Amino acid sequence: MGSESDGRSYSLTEIFAIKFVLADIVIIAVLLLAGPWFALAITLLFVATSFLIWYLVERSETEEMRSDDATVDESEAEPDPVTKLQERYAAGELSDEEFETKLDRLIDSNEQAEAAGIETEELELERSR
Repeated sequence: MGSESDGRSYSLTEIFAIKFVLADIVIIAVLLLAGPWFALAITLLFVATSFLIWYLVERSETEEMRSDDATVDESEAEPDPVTKLQERYAAGELSDEEFETKLDRLIDSNEQAEAAGIETEELELERSR
């Protein structure tokens, strides 16, 4: 969301605070050295750039949220191994014994992986043919 310098990430509020402090210094200097019309023009320029920064940050956050939603949708599209097994059983590809054996193997594999501290979410627990 913010810019990074030396590993430090600035929030949008901090960016605007820094921008307005610097803008105040510049406007006062222009007011003293060039006159009120130039100071007014620079003030309007700073306000316009502030709105532009706000718009660009909001747009990038919206795009990030959309890409995060797309990632979630893709992960939800892939059924877990137990669901795949149930679908195969319902389609008649597996007998009662095969279904029970494979289900027991999945449960045992999951319990062993959890005991070992291994994430099973991305593992393919059933061998492909």
